[in-house]
Amino acid sequence: MRERRRVTNHGLVQGVCFRERVRRIAERFAVAGFVRNRGADRVEIKAEGEPATVAAYVEHVLAHPPPRARLERVHHADLPRS
Repeated sequence: MRERRRVTNHGLVQGVCFRERVRRIAERFAVAGFVRNRGADRVEIKAEGEPATVAAYVEHVLAHPPPRARLERVHHADLPRS
C-alpha cells in the first residue's frame, strides 16, 4: 500500500528556490506528488510512495532546505492511502 503525506512548511520558503529543491529531491527518491506555494510564507508538499521512501524523502527535505530558507514551523498530515 502506498503512503500519502502532506507537509506544510511555514517561514521563509518563497524566493529561496524551495520548490525546485523539493522537486529535485523527489526525483532522486522516486516519490510522486507536487509542491506549491500557499500564501506568502507557506509551501505545501504532497508526497506519495512506499511508506519508508516517503518518510526518508520528507526527512531529507526538512534536513536540507535551501541555504536561505528558514523553516519556522512544519505541519505533517497523513492522507488517505491509495
